Parts: sequence; structure tokens; C-alpha cells
Amino acid sequence: MERYVVHKGVHCQVFEQGWRVKTWKAEATGQHEFMAWKRRVYVPLGDWDDPAVKGTEIDQSDTELEKEREAERKRRSAEKSAARAKRTCRHKVKSSQFSSLLTCTYRENMTDFDRMRRDWHSMLRKLQRVIPGFRAVYAFEPQDRGAWHVHACIDRLPPWLWVKERVGGLEWRDVRVRSWDYVRRLWRSIVGADNGNIDLDGHRRTRHGLPGKYRAAESLAKLAGYVSKYLTKDYENGIAGRNRWGSTQGLDVAKPVTFDMPEMPLCELVGLAFEVPEGHRIVSHRVGQFGKFWVMYTEPGEPLERPSEALAG
Repeated sequence: MERYVVHKGVHCQVFEQGWRVKTWKAEATGQHEFMAWKRRVYVPLGDWDDPAVKGTEIDQSDTELEKEREAERKRRSAEKSAARAKRTCRHKVKSSQFSSLLTCTYRENMTDFDRMRRDWHSMLRKLQRVIPGFRAVYAFEPQDRGAWHVHACIDRLPPWLWVKERVGGLEWRDVRVRSWDYVRRLWRSIVGADNGNIDLDGHRRTRHGLPGKYRAAESLAKLAGYVSKYLTKDYENGIAGRNRWGSTQGLDVAKPVTFDMPEMPLCELVGLAFEVPEGHRIVSHRVGQFGKFWVMYTEPGEPLERPSEALAG
């Protein structure tokens, strides 16, 4: 079906011609992302300078049609903003070799987003004083009851921490404490005694259903996806102009590389442009509706099926 639009003020016909390919790699962790989608080409219905092909602007202000168009523009803008934040958050986690997930919650039904941010930033300052170089990528999420909580990807904490505590109410001494217990005490010192709790390494699951028996932590790619998904979850009800995620300073992220490929069947494109690096396993791969895009994430680990074989099947 032929499609015509006004592109950059000129009436054009839209064609799908070739593929646009984007690759991203985190050198420190070996995380790879590959994406391809149909490349759109806009062909003007005449010369760009010909006034006859210029799009005619009709004043439709204050009409129902214009209100609908404005609502649609805002919806698309929100979707793009959420997708951009999710991608940046995911890349920061994948680039930083995080291995633990910290969740801080309230016992009360705390629905004040500004308080959530203040409490969490106080928590970050306390953690950075106790653990020099503490790093985190975090996202805020409302529970079903409306209470806010925060998920944070962090470096694995040491089993024990040496902290200064007052002994006998007279002097300060270095005391050896369990790290998870001390982190919980820090959070409760901010939100109030018995008003909050933490969950550390919540992304680990029981092995064979036995209590206390855990398998290895999930992949870094899955951990990144777990936190970043909260950025687009229920985004239409988010707080306008307020970020629902953030990170500590100093987390560098590589830029993606984009290039174009000529027209070819998707199965050929996958075999040509999407090689699974040696020693990697496929975390996820999928084909979009009507075969118009392809996404694949890989990371170091046991390799699984090749994407070209999956398509052929």
C-alpha cells in the first residue's frame, strides 16, 4: 500500500528501503546489543524547491482535531522519553559490572515522591561515607497500594563492614558489623525505626526449591532489564518533568554505532551483520511484527542457538 506524508514541509511518498543497523558494546563487561529495523526513505513528489509540492499549513487551532493531534504528540513524546531513559539506564548497568540488587521500602503507605527522592539521596550519602566508591543505578516505583520504593543495582557488598559506633555512650570505636544489617539500619535511621526494610540480592532465586540454597545471580543483562523496566512501567501516570531514575557519578557509557545495509531478506541480514561473539550466549532475541525489526542481546557465557538458525526454524 502506497503511503504519502508531509515530511519537512514537502509532500513525499514513503518507501522502505534497506536496513538501519545499530550495535552497542560495553568493553568492560562484554555486553553486546544488536538492532536492525527497516529504513524509511522519503521521496518528494516533485522538486524540493517547487512550491507545488510544499505542504499547505491550515490553521486548525482550538479545533477538536488539533486537540487530538496535540494529545497524540504528547503521548508519542512521553513514549520516546521513557524509551530513551530505559535504554540509558540499561546501558549504565551493563557497563558497570553490578552484581547485586538493593530494594528499599516503607512500611507506611508513603505516597510522597519528593520525600522518596530525599530519603534515597540521604541513603546514598550515608552509603558513600561508609563504602568509599559506592556506585548505583536506581529507579523509583510505586507499589499497587501507592507507596513508593526504590530498586538499585549496586556492586556486591563485602560480608562485613568496619564502622565507628559509640560504645557505652562515652567513646567511639571501630566495630565489625554485617553489611546487610548495617545497610538496613542506615535506611531505618532515615525513614524511622520499624518504618522501613531492605532486600539485598533480591534477584537471586532458590535452587531446587530448598530454603537457603541459591543458584548464581542472574545475568547482568537480566539485572539491567529488571531495573530499567520500571522506567516505562505505567509511564503515562508518571510525574511530569520528574525523573524516576538516576545514578551515581562516574558511570561512563559507550555510544552506539549506526550504519545502513542494502535491501535483503531479514534472515540474510541476521547471518551477515549479527554474529554472536565467541564465548557469548544469547540473552534474548526477537523478530518484530511482519519481520520489520530484529533485536538481539548477548553476554559472556555458554552460547545458545544462533539467531539465523532460530529464524530458519
